[in-house]
Amino acid sequence: MINQNIKDFILNLNVNKIPLQRKNSLNTIIKELKKNNDLNLPSKLNFICTHNSRRSQLCQIWSEIIFNYYGFTRIHSFSGGTEVTNVNKRIIKILIESGFSIKQNKHITNPEYIVKCGKINEIKLISKLYNDIQNPANNFIAVMNCSSAEKNCPIIDGASKIISLQFDDPGKFDESSLENEKYRETNIDIASSIKYICINI
Repeated sequence: MINQNIKDFILNLNVNKIPLQRKNSLNTIIKELKKNNDLNLPSKLNFICTHNSRRSQLCQIWSEIIFNYYGFTRIHSFSGGTEVTNVNKRIIKILIESGFSIKQNKHITNPEYIVKCGKINEIKLISKLYNDIQNPANNFIAVMNCSSAEKNCPIIDGASKIISLQFDDPGKFDESSLENEKYRETNIDIASSIKYICINI
């Protein structure tokens, strides 16, 4: 079970505002998920962005939560980057604002965060490479969340499919008057996209 605040957040997401180009990418993901389901296979989504700091982390957390909420327990989500940095503190802030409970495991340069949203299993967030040992080595769907990662990694070893699903980088607005607004927008855009997948599988 997830807590009521996150339930309300999910229910209030408006998938009708998703732009057509993004819907096309989401429909490609849906097609792959349906294919795996028809073969009675689990699906593994690895969301990839350059630093594994913002967008790919949001994709991982919302995928885990929203797929679980809609009963898709055989779809598993991961994330990684082409470089290791850290989970940006603003992502932690927006997740707490959305209703998550988050604990920082260690006070180091690249800390691990334990994310909870009720009585379901906790989720661990940490910046890592897309081919980190924590992530699947093969038969996964690579979902590219930024153009630089897509350009630098045109081939993802072990991926059964590579799909571009890009979101605006809220990091461009760090330390500006638009910072909070842009992080909220990206958070909603990503969560809405995952909800769209769930209601169209």
